[in-house]
Amino acid sequence: MVNSSRKAAGMAPSALSPPDVSVLICTRDRRAMLDALLSDLVRQKYPKQAMEVVVVEETDTPRPLKGVRYIPIPIRNLGFAHARNVAWRHATHDIVVYIDDDCRVSSDWLQKLLTPFTDLSVLGIQGGVTVPDSTNAIGWAESLLGFPGGGIKRVCQANEEIQETKEISTLNCAYRSRVIAEVGGFDEQLKYGGEDYLLAKQICNQGDCFFVPDALVSHKTRSNLFKIWHWFVRRGRAEIALIRTGKQQDTTFSTVLKSSVAIKLCPLSLKWMFSVLLLAALAYAFYQYVRYFRVWNASGASFMALAILPLVKISMDAAMDWGRLLGIAFD
Repeated sequence: MVNSSRKAAGMAPSALSPPDVSVLICTRDRRAMLDALLSDLVRQKYPKQAMEVVVVEETDTPRPLKGVRYIPIPIRNLGFAHARNVAWRHATHDIVVYIDDDCRVSSDWLQKLLTPFTDLSVLGIQGGVTVPDSTNAIGWAESLLGFPGGGIKRVCQANEEIQETKEISTLNCAYRSRVIAEVGGFDEQLKYGGEDYLLAKQICNQGDCFFVPDALVSHKTRSNLFKIWHWFVRRGRAEIALIRTGKQQDTTFSTVLKSSVAIKLCPLSLKWMFSVLLLAALAYAFYQYVRYFRVWNASGASFMALAILPLVKISMDAAMDWGRLLGIAFD
């Protein structure tokens, strides 16, 4: 699969394999999840001398961890970007891998993720994201809709093929450290998120970046509408903050207006016609079923996950709009 992808993308293999790598984990108040991930990393089928693990923990009561480079930072609520910059600056290898602390990985995850880096022209890699076996219908719907990191939707649509990309999430990714330095690291103005989106755009515009679907991590989902609401309110605020940086032309107030569900429904709501709103809701649900049916069919998710998908989607969209309003009014 990798060789055919290289041929299609014009990638030239080099003799550098396996590369030295720093695996970076940023965490706060989730020691049990962190310990589970660290146990997975110990079992990686990767040369131990070529791999280091750096853990940045936001805490006021540091508790060092054995076998890793442990970097405690005080709780000052400076955002994800600050913690990720601290981790990157403490890495000793040119290739850095970011993975969320609530992920689980197989023993060959790192090997698969880093395979494209045998080509020196490759700057960044995104791995696939799936969900734990215990995930409920709401969590599956979240992943079918493509969240986070593209979710199971992105994995199914890739059809086991490595693909070029400009979308990389620090949930499960790798970069060449020198390129992070060239773009100035993660933008610490973006305290609500979006810093990894901006970094990915900046780096992918400089060279080749790829999505590797079988470099899978299992990521814990929000799994209820309350948590999803708060997550997407934060994403909405992050989007407004990103626009205000002026660094990303793909995200503007114009694109916000085009994607806003509130703007789309406003002409209907002004009429206060129950029947029209009901028809609109049914049409919305039907559209989501048609749009995501193939992904659901290939994913192995339960029928209930498909059934409630429109409800999860409208919750995400409404929360995103509310977050945007908060961002405009208060941030």
